[in-house]
Amino acid sequence: MPSAAILAWAANGPSRQTRPLANRGVGVLLMDSSLSPISCNDEAIRILSYPEAPKQIRRLGVFLTETIRARLLNNSKSPRRSPFVTELVSGKRRYCCWVFHLNWHRSGPSHAALELLLERGSSGLLFLPRMAQLFNFSEREKQAADLLLQGFCNKEIANRMNISPHTVNTFFRLIMIKMGVSSRSGILARMIKANFSNGSV
Repeated sequence: MPSAAILAWAANGPSRQTRPLANRGVGVLLMDSSLSPISCNDEAIRILSYPEAPKQIRRLGVFLTETIRARLLNNSKSPRRSPFVTELVSGKRRYCCWVFHLNWHRSGPSHAALELLLERGSSGLLFLPRMAQLFNFSEREKQAADLLLQGFCNKEIANRMNISPHTVNTFFRLIMIKMGVSSRSGILARMIKANFSNGSV
């Protein structure tokens, strides 16, 4: 989903076009480089504040900042792993966590540096099988993509798949060709875009 669209949605509330995303339980949160929230939708607040009622939170900005640091940061000490968790449990529901770095912004005293999406699912990366079918992944390419989306580095993926790091790179080159992207971050972005557009490429 384009950052401009999320900014407009977070600022103005859900329009008729964006209501399907809200119905699917998608939380959207924009943060600055210090992980302080800049704007978000109601669903993100509901997910992060559960079981507390959002209206009972007096200092919402402080609460969200503390919650982000306590629940969304990865405790892994590996420099190759994402600093954010890939899954969040809120009550009985699980959410996939997607974090994007925003590299361009208009001049101003405060700007969004990170975009967080919380997508509801019953367990893990539920949309991956559909994405694998959409982009015609082989079974091993699907496995490599799954491990990448979980935040594993090249060496960890190689160990889990019992192959060499060179072969891992080969799998990702094939995946990038099939998806029409040029980087591993592009794989994630393209999957999110296809998933939010109901599978259209």
